[in-house]
Amino acid sequence: MSFGKKCLNLLGLGALAYIGYKAWRYIIGIINISKELPVYLKNVIGESPSMNINVLFNRLTISLGFSSDTITSHPDIAEISLEYITRYYPIFRQDHVNIEVIQKTEAEQKTEPEVEEAIEEAEKVEEKSKN
Repeated sequence: MSFGKKCLNLLGLGALAYIGYKAWRYIIGIINISKELPVYLKNVIGESPSMNINVLFNRLTISLGFSSDTITSHPDIAEISLEYITRYYPIFRQDHVNIEVIQKTEAEQKTEPEVEEAIEEAEKVEEKSKN
């Protein structure tokens, strides 16, 4: 094999490794957002949202469900969430993240205490791991 082919193969492998690394960081970021954003919003706003994350190529769409009282009292929920995401996860650019705030249905509001208990347990485990 000639020197040119070796360099081309090395360049191709380097490009694949870089693309794989970027994809891995993107996936890990999505997983972390799905875990940490509800806890953050519960601390800031006082209500844990129902959350749905959709990814289409480089576009991230997050649907946050809150009660109607919370939506009227905090009209800037989308901006707060977007600021959190772009500050702590710089791989997600501000123009590639869509945040939709929707009203929770009655069934989702009834299951909210179960979700809050799970979040509180996760916070306790995190505190224990820090100590």
